[in-house]
Amino acid sequence: MAEEHERPEHTHQAGMRRRTLLRWVVGVGAFSSLAALASVLGTVKPPQTAQRGEKIKAGDVLVFALGQNKGAPLTPTSIVPQQAVLAFPQGKAVQDNLIILINLRRSQFIPPTHLNWLPDGYVAYSAICTHLGCTVGFSHEPMPGVPYPHIHCPCHQGMYNPLAGAEVVAGPPPRPLPQLPLVLNAKGELVADGPFDGPVGPLPGGR
Repeated sequence: MAEEHERPEHTHQAGMRRRTLLRWVVGVGAFSSLAALASVLGTVKPPQTAQRGEKIKAGDVLVFALGQNKGAPLTPTSIVPQQAVLAFPQGKAVQDNLIILINLRRSQFIPPTHLNWLPDGYVAYSAICTHLGCTVGFSHEPMPGVPYPHIHCPCHQGMYNPLAGAEVVAGPPPRPLPQLPLVLNAKGELVADGPFDGPVGPLPGGR
């Protein structure tokens, strides 16, 4: 008889334990899902563009931003034709000053590219995507709908035409990449001849 009186209590306690365990499992599962989501969001987070420093101005020598030649000045022989490198103005290596420098044939360029800013066929644009601020890359290989060398953003497939003022040709970027005026100095180095012709990176409100 004692067993019959204890069973409801044992059943109730067992049910409580099962419900507690279930809540714990659900809670852990929810936490894991949020952690996974945060991890994914973290991996696609674009580079920060809030870092500020002295802006580019006329006379700034352009140097390699990466690789074994990092910090070395760039000259017209530094990049093989149809290729590109990332560069900084010397002594001003901050995100907003990152440049994509491309070596193309001068005869290929058309307006709205500033045609008087292209020494030896070199063109320089901001390397910061105008969509969400990711660092852009370059490809000389044609693609369907883009049968020419192009600048691309790996984050959301934005594409720009470097031959036509970095106009947007695909994806979500709201405006072209700003162009940087270039000249050669007395040493034959590529230098800026002034600041970018527009604001760098995304603008408030996504314009």
